[in-house]
Amino acid sequence: MSDTDPGERGRLHIAERVVERVAGYAVTLVPDATAAPRRVLGRSMGQRDEEDEAKVSAEVHGGTASVHATIAVRWPASVRAVAQEVRTRIRDDLTHITQVTVDHVDIDVVSLPAETTRTRRVR
Repeated sequence: MSDTDPGERGRLHIAERVVERVAGYAVTLVPDATAAPRRVLGRSMGQRDEEDEAKVSAEVHGGTASVHATIAVRWPASVRAVAQEVRTRIRDDLTHITQVTVDHVDIDVVSLPAETTRTRRVR
């Protein structure tokens, strides 16, 4: 056994990709927030599954991260309220799981998909 203090034995580096995956999954846990649909030339291409992670990028410097997430908010939910809940969920999950402090979270809401339930028409 070593006599050195555990805090002095080495460092733990959390990769940016780990932070991105945790933050992307955190978005899926917020009601009315989903991954944004894939876009090509400014047009949405298809639908996303409920379990799809949001597109997230992160920069980690030491123990501090800056996060940018691109999401969709289900219509008619409040964009402001959902974005705030996403920010809080990302901060809490990253702090709890990775011990990384979140400096700020930028949210881009790029789509407001409506519920896709179809009603039958009577003729």
